[in-house]
Amino acid sequence: MDQYMSFLGEVDPVRGVVKTGEEEVSVEGKILVFKGSRGSTVGSYVIYAMKQYGRSPLCMVVKEVEPILIAGCVIAEIPLLVVEEYDDFASIIKNKNHRYIRYTRGSGILYAW
Repeated sequence: MDQYMSFLGEVDPVRGVVKTGEEEVSVEGKILVFKGSRGSTVGSYVIYAMKQYGRSPLCMVVKEVEPILIAGCVIAEIPLLVVEEYDDFASIIKNKNHRYIRYTRGSGILYAW
């Protein structure tokens, strides 16, 4: 998702979906890529709720981090990665021929092809 996301209001933790305008996208068991988060301190608890309901992403990949996102990922034990060259990374994963991402927990390395 090439946008900043508010976990309060745009994420349904019970169903594991992100609302993007009129569309809903499932993030359960996937690598969630987005620019960063915005909004309420409740966002940390929404991330934690996703984990508790078994609907969380495998990891989150962002352009920018902020304390609420960090706290949510820490309490939910969801790996959070910051991509230095986010625009290049986003263009690779937008290409329909290169939509695979692999992350090995604890390695700090993210592969996109």
